[in-house]
Amino acid sequence: MEEKIKVIEENCGTKPIDEEFIEIGNDPNFVFQNDPNFESLRLFDVDNNIVNVNSWIECAHYVSGGWGRNSTTTLSGDLIYLFIVVGITITYSVIRLYLKKLSKYEN
Repeated sequence: MEEKIKVIEENCGTKPIDEEFIEIGNDPNFVFQNDPNFESLRLFDVDNNIVNVNSWIECAHYVSGGWGRNSTTTLSGDLIYLFIVVGITITYSVIRLYLKKLSKYEN
């Protein structure tokens, strides 16, 4: 539990004195109350979904469920494919232009 609190405080900040850490679990009826003294944070999960939290207890709940402040964004396969195609097209165009100018000077 001590390690869990350490991870929560790294992501959410120091636990407020008047705040009690409770295990909410998957209670669909639980409603988080906004804390005007808590600066909203954006948390990410492993699939890069985003949630904005507005209280320390809400942040602690999500962080204990595996969410964190750091995005795990990586380049998707489609974006890598696009860069490769664009790179090959530009390289082909530059080489073709160079060869055209070279043949013009030889004639």
